[in-house]
Amino acid sequence: MNIAIAGAGIAGGYLARVLEQRGISPDIYDGMNHETRCGCRSCGWGVPRDIQRYLSYVGLDFDNYFLEPMSSMNFNGITAKTPLCTLNKPRLIKDLTRGVRLKRQNLGVEEADDYDLVVDATGITRAFLPHCPSDLVMPTLQQRVMVNSLGSESLKAGIYGNKIPGLGYLWIFPVGKNQFHIGIGGVGRVRLDGLLDRFFKNSSERFSFTTLCSCSGAVRVASPYYSTPFYVTKTRRNGKPQTFVGIGESIGTVAPFTGEGIVHSLECVRIFADTYPDYKRYTRYVLTKFGWMLKERETLNYFLSQEGKNGPRLQDRWRLFRNARRSGIGLPMHKAFKHLSDLLQWVDSPDQGQV
Repeated sequence: MNIAIAGAGIAGGYLARVLEQRGISPDIYDGMNHETRCGCRSCGWGVPRDIQRYLSYVGLDFDNYFLEPMSSMNFNGITAKTPLCTLNKPRLIKDLTRGVRLKRQNLGVEEADDYDLVVDATGITRAFLPHCPSDLVMPTLQQRVMVNSLGSESLKAGIYGNKIPGLGYLWIFPVGKNQFHIGIGGVGRVRLDGLLDRFFKNSSERFSFTTLCSCSGAVRVASPYYSTPFYVTKTRRNGKPQTFVGIGESIGTVAPFTGEGIVHSLECVRIFADTYPDYKRYTRYVLTKFGWMLKERETLNYFLSQEGKNGPRLQDRWRLFRNARRSGIGLPMHKAFKHLSDLLQWVDSPDQGQV
């Protein structure tokens, strides 16, 4: 069977490695230019250390990509121990695609017709699958900055939902050598550039910031349930059948609350490889494995509704708490229920957002 993978990011690159290990040599296409120094669209590069087992599965050493630990993080005033860290995402993508048949061009319609199976790993673009029945994307803006302390205080890793009006949060992730990814993502009436500038201005008495790179993008936070179908079958010009199947962000394997999708994409790839070529089983497995994302999407829907302006319900607070625990973040339950609702804080007017 001739297989093409459209997209050589984390999901596409990882799938190419997994298939090669199983004696299948796909062609992988990627002509995307994100016009950033790192070649990636906005992403904090934060992951749980559990990513080690996915990397070792394809013969890669986690230590080659590790940048900075985030063993202690601030979540809206709550300091918690975490298993999180940052890794060198561009280097990882480069190594995932080393040794595979990588074509530096986007897969076009005519080229796609030569393949029995096309795997859509194009992320937010979802280039070869129908539109999601209920898509939800979160625009993002991020800067890589050099940070110098003007006193004795050091900038700490953190996620702040009370820094942005509407649905969203600000993140601060260390990436080594006094450099940080500082970004904002939000859904709704939000001017991301103004909010990020406000953060730098309000912090200017404690730190100096030198911008090294800036990029914008969007993250699909629809959840897999709202990103169906995962596959479609068509007839090629020669009359033979052809299947298009999505993996990773193209089918919504991104945590709706946090926007974290690296490890979830790797898990999705493993599910695809283990169920291939039974695409119905693949669909069932993904929907079951990531069923918790549907609950988080339901909370986002609630907060985007008129009713949601009344504040979080008990189930919303519980889902936020479970999200943290699922990531290994040790938040005390009583503090989490009291403060974590700030991560989904609704403010009627953008002018009310304080950074």
